[in-house]
Amino acid sequence: SWQEFATGDYAFGENGTWQLGNAAKAGFDYGIINVPGQNGGSAPVPTGGEFVTVPVQKDTGRYDVSKKIVTCLTSDASLLPTDTTLQYVAPTATVQAEQVKQNPKLKPWVDAVAAARGRTSGGLGTKYPTISQPMWTAVQAALSGSKSPQDALDTAQSSAQKG
Repeated sequence: SWQEFATGDYAFGENGTWQLGNAAKAGFDYGIINVPGQNGGSAPVPTGGEFVTVPVQKDTGRYDVSKKIVTCLTSDASLLPTDTTLQYVAPTATVQAEQVKQNPKLKPWVDAVAAARGRTSGGLGTKYPTISQPMWTAVQAALSGSKSPQDALDTAQSSAQKG
């Protein structure tokens, strides 16, 4: 949505930290807010980002090396420069605080991460895809005008209940 917002034809765009560099070069004033929650504060957004996994290995002697690599990648000392370079919000409060100290514009995203929850949480579990797909399809149908918002949501509800 950044490209559309940057044209000046749209009032807002929903985006992430990776667009801060482009925003700074935009040549116009902008603000950053969290998606508001129903009862105030930040809306619970789905978590995203990168994960570190160590697969099962035939040579168990490799686990010590794997542990060293994971420890290096996930230590606060490594997270700060890596996540700052990639414009990610770090997963730890200590590094998040340092990121906001270095760049106060990251604060809304740090707040969003604090309110985040997993896509399969909230009782969705393995039903997530059968609910997510009809929902995003409904949003697209309403935005494109191929269905009214109510018809699109009714279709999504019906699909999710069948799923």
